[in-house]
Amino acid sequence: MFTLSRRQVLLCGVFAAATALPRSPLANGDAFYEAQEIPGKAEFVYYGSVKDESGNYIEGAMVVSEVSEPHLTYDVYTNVLGRYRTPDVGRAVTDLGFKVDPAKITMIAYKPGYTILRRLNRGSPRAKKGAFEMNFVMASV
Repeated sequence: MFTLSRRQVLLCGVFAAATALPRSPLANGDAFYEAQEIPGKAEFVYYGSVKDESGNYIEGAMVVSEVSEPHLTYDVYTNVLGRYRTPDVGRAVTDLGFKVDPAKITMIAYKPGYTILRRLNRGSPRAKKGAFEMNFVMASV
């Protein structure tokens, strides 16, 4: 018959508990560098819609938020209703040890066959924290 000592049982339990714990992310891929938003506590997020000049929603348009310092680029795509929401760019900037400067964040929308006609920034130019609405109107080429 096979029996285990108390020490062996304890070690097996510790090993089982350690392997069951969730793993922390490793710094070897893009998932580590994603701008994670804490619900209800956005540092600096853009959301809005992309429409054509007739007011029709544009699905599948790529909206790019680019930070010049530190150099970061995030892109998202619009849904069926032409809506988008960027990752928390401000959290990524502050996690890297920089201060959020809205003047260093550029928002651009891309869609083949279209060009940007207007960019409507509904946020306060002095605000440096929160979620801000930016809508795009695009003209077909």
